[in-house]
Amino acid sequence: MSGFNKAVDVVLLNGGYVSNKTTKKPITHAGFVAAQNKAHYLVTLAARMKGKTFSATKVDDINALSDAVKSELAAETSHEFIAVKAATKGKLSLQLAAEALAFCGDQKDQGEAEALNERMQEFKVLVEFEAEGLFFKKGISKLSNIYTVKEITKAAQTVYAVLQS
Repeated sequence: MSGFNKAVDVVLLNGGYVSNKTTKKPITHAGFVAAQNKAHYLVTLAARMKGKTFSATKVDDINALSDAVKSELAAETSHEFIAVKAATKGKLSLQLAAEALAFCGDQKDQGEAEALNERMQEFKVLVEFEAEGLFFKKGISKLSNIYTVKEITKAAQTVYAVLQS
């Protein structure tokens, strides 16, 4: 039936037609259909990315190797005239170092989350659909699947991780 439909009310019938679960009548919502089509692409892309390599392997640099050998040989023949004191590793300095590393990790995670949240804004209509429902009207729309926000978010994280590597 056209009107307000919650996530539990909407199903795909007869090969993918968006329909009301109770009445079995076709319904449509332009924003919902557009977001689901984008989600279908994203979820399919993420699934096909698994196990693939998208970057070339690192090539060794002969010049860098030559420089490293020269430095190593020079270090073997050098003599230490004044003892170099090792850095102090007290309890406080270890705590500060751990805190600094944790801060850097948090900043990276925060940046990734912000970037993903920005990209996921195109799926806000699906968040609304899952939380409260949407008003559908009579009409015919066909989808491959109805994806949840959780499935879309997982796919987006997979694609983002590959793009960042």
